[in-house]
Amino acid sequence: MTDSIIEKLKNTFATADELKAEDLAEIYTPDVTFVDPLGTVEGLFRLTHYMGAMYRNVTSCRFDYLDEVRAGNKAVIKWDMTMKHRKLNGGDEVVVRGLSLLEFDKKIFYQEDVYDVGAAIYENVPLLGSPVRWLKKRAHDSAFKDID
Repeated sequence: MTDSIIEKLKNTFATADELKAEDLAEIYTPDVTFVDPLGTVEGLFRLTHYMGAMYRNVTSCRFDYLDEVRAGNKAVIKWDMTMKHRKLNGGDEVVVRGLSLLEFDKKIFYQEDVYDVGAAIYENVPLLGSPVRWLKKRAHDSAFKDID
């Protein structure tokens, strides 16, 4: 059962252009907790609404799964998300690396997605993108100022 719920999750999100409530109900428990850099969502009903809102302006989205580790009823999956969003990056592709931390029995009851929300969103918003990229570069470069 463990292998099938992980595979079901990966297949559902492999091309996540349109997520259906019934697809999410196949994967998640009714009392699922979902955490990402934007906040915490409790319950399948709220998760379905959240996913719908998050994907509203997405024109294409796919997840490429790179690596995973499983131990008992827990798993960590590393992925690249490639998406096109009407309001981000001029509608061009954005690629973001992330991890999903999962806990499950027959279905997933806890999922925490970890990714750089700046790379996913803030850097790709007009007017906001340039200052965010500048701040990231400045913070990175300051770590090496004494050795360069």
